[in-house]
Amino acid sequence: MALPQSPLGDAANVLVKAEGNTMRFVVAWILHDDTTSVALPGYVDSDGSTVSSTFVIDSDKYGSSVGTADEQARFLTEEMQSKGVEYRYQIIIGDSAISRYGLIEKVSLQKSGSTPVTWKATLQFVAGDVVTIQA
Repeated sequence: MALPQSPLGDAANVLVKAEGNTMRFVVAWILHDDTTSVALPGYVDSDGSTVSSTFVIDSDKYGSSVGTADEQARFLTEEMQSKGVEYRYQIIIGDSAISRYGLIEKVSLQKSGSTPVTWKATLQFVAGDVVTIQA
């Protein structure tokens, strides 16, 4: 990676090795209507501590839940973006006991079909210690 960006172009570059032991998760799934909200304002971690979520459901925006496939797609596009370096996420892969902290690199959605309409979601996550987070 070349830093900084400069009007002098490559003459001002300081080369930085930015890649290390990178672990990425790419998870793809089909969105479907759910009878309960898929977005929760908080949960209890495996060590028993309560973890607050940054995803507090805005009732003016989403109503009382994020359940339908269209609501889930909207939630992903509006709330699941890395809006700054102060955000840290945890990915938990089902019942596999795989759990990592890190950052969301990309969320993509694809809508196809007419009846029924199908949404396919993909999330790319990079695992690591987000050093800008203050404990």
